[in-house]
Amino acid sequence: MSSWTPVPAYYAESVSNFLHTPTSELVQQLTRAYEADRYKELMTAQFTAWREEIDSLKHAVESEDLASFDVHNWGIAMEFVIPRRMGRIDAVILAGDAVLALEFKTQTIDSSAADQIEDYCLDLLYFHETSHNRTIYPIVVGRTGNPTSERKSSPFRQLEPTKFVDVSELGQLIASVAARHRTGSQIPVHIWNSGQYRPVPTIVEAAIGMFAEMEVDDIAKADCDPINLTATVTTIRKLALESMQAKRKTVCFVTGVPGAGKTLAGLQVVHDRDLREISKSDSVFLTGNLPLVKVLRCALSRDAARRKKQGLRVSSRDPKTTIDTVLGYKRTHTRSDAPPHERIVVFDEAQRAWNAARTAEYLDESESFKGHSEPELMMTILDRHDWALLVALVGGGQEINKGEAGIGEWGKALESHFKHWHIAVPQQALDGDYGAGAKLFASGVPRDLDLTICRDLHLDNPTRQFRGKTVARWAEALLRGDCDECQKVLQQNPDYPVYLTRNLYTAKRWLKDISKGSERYGCIASSEAKRIRADGLELPPARADGVEHWFLAQKGDVRSSFQLEIAANEFQIQGLEIDWACVCWGGDFVWNNSEWRLSRFRGTVWQRIGQPDARAYLTNSYRVLLTRARQGMVFFVPPGDDSDITRLSAPFDATANFLSRCGAKSLPDSEDNELSNHSTGFALE
Repeated sequence: MSSWTPVPAYYAESVSNFLHTPTSELVQQLTRAYEADRYKELMTAQFTAWREEIDSLKHAVESEDLASFDVHNWGIAMEFVIPRRMGRIDAVILAGDAVLALEFKTQTIDSSAADQIEDYCLDLLYFHETSHNRTIYPIVVGRTGNPTSERKSSPFRQLEPTKFVDVSELGQLIASVAARHRTGSQIPVHIWNSGQYRPVPTIVEAAIGMFAEMEVDDIAKADCDPINLTATVTTIRKLALESMQAKRKTVCFVTGVPGAGKTLAGLQVVHDRDLREISKSDSVFLTGNLPLVKVLRCALSRDAARRKKQGLRVSSRDPKTTIDTVLGYKRTHTRSDAPPHERIVVFDEAQRAWNAARTAEYLDESESFKGHSEPELMMTILDRHDWALLVALVGGGQEINKGEAGIGEWGKALESHFKHWHIAVPQQALDGDYGAGAKLFASGVPRDLDLTICRDLHLDNPTRQFRGKTVARWAEALLRGDCDECQKVLQQNPDYPVYLTRNLYTAKRWLKDISKGSERYGCIASSEAKRIRADGLELPPARADGVEHWFLAQKGDVRSSFQLEIAANEFQIQGLEIDWACVCWGGDFVWNNSEWRLSRFRGTVWQRIGQPDARAYLTNSYRVLLTRARQGMVFFVPPGDDSDITRLSAPFDATANFLSRCGAKSLPDSEDNELSNHSTGFALE
């Protein structure tokens, strides 16, 4: 069962009680709730804003426009908390089966205000139980003097397009909405206000919440444990404390399919303040994924600056000391024989750990560590302590670069040099049963190892695609070439749209049309899809330069994913995600009769890939790309150009036909009503 938490508003009452309560008393109630929410200071401007909002709401519901409605039985909530967004809806009116979410603005009303209220409403739509099956109206209220207008966008499920209204016409707008819902079932405001809330945050959102060092009840309110990682994290905590008490070294393996929450579990361990205090040890999150490090560090730094500006609690820890690269950690601790500062180390994507040859390429000349693989090196460094815990997060089929040795390299190191270490492992790691994964010990578990099987160290519930819980299975079936299984999986996930187009402009238009608020969309492609440039997309440099802007910058910033000019590759997006993706298919991975033909572009020609490891890396690259979209995706398969030997149309035609047979629905190129229907979530014929 997933955890949930009620998200009460600062104030929630019937409209009748609201109207009979003096404004001064309402402001006092809001102030007490605000202080209880651990805000350090309350600006005079906030008091003024609340008074104006309360007066505007009272004037609207008492206006002649609503005289024919039984408004006293409606519900009203103020400062309704949206934990995942770390924000609050100014006011919510419950009229029949309609939910009106109001964002008051004293200054300019623009698209950013619409994005803000749409973000809040999307959380109600997706994650707030008592808002389900109710029509939700995002409304931006200001003092513009302009007539009521509507944002140009298509309705999305039960979410209506955002309305912009002058405060003087608010009553009239509420009346027009209420008239459409006269016969709807009125939900009592207290029931709606205490509705269950089960969000699925992104890695960035979860990391921000954890890093802020919230109190226990703050963590519950923010719901940083949305997919019930409690059992896994509790097991890791227990292993850490047992290692401390027994003065032993332990390595534990956490396995799971893509999107099951392995990285979230690791981040939660690293940011567990109680564990640090009890164990009297610090902890660090290590990853070989430089883009992930850059994005998380940047996001945490930005949030710390925001919190400081708003008078909120700021973490006492530096993002650079809690999240680091494996390479930086290795270089630091191979230049000294001293034990590292941390006894608890989380190694993200441990299946991508390097073999000895690759490790040697990036270390200083040192005979001491010559011939060490990355697993050997990590355990050698931690062996300097009297006790330590190494948490290895392992995903299946995610090795995407040369020298990445898989989980088996850890087994070799344990069997050869670290038999004195305790091993905690789920059965799936021993069987290789965690999504295209390998076995920890290829020839079975050696009898002379100290090994404990812990079932809670496996995460088998993919949650990244919260609108399509088994979409990861579709990616596996696609890479196997199993059309029947692909169609079966998509039929089980009708709310997760998968489309196909041969026109890049159509794909971009669909992303812009289907996304709401600040939902992130972007183009992604294989790093080997070199000729995608001819179709109008730029591939990023091999380095991680600028990746934090691609993931974090807002609309209007030419560096952001929203610009749809640069396609992030598998190295930059692994471990991260976006809401909506255009997966741009390259000539490196095309369908040929009954199998995938894998190639790399060298010089001016495509070269077939025959070496098994190289084929596995490229296949895994597409596995990464196919599992990055949280809510839906569209494939762009280039039309090809027979006048260009590097972009022949036949391989792309065959690939598009195969994707169609696997359930991807064709997206029309023309501007017509059918495209609007596509944004309602239907994905299959």
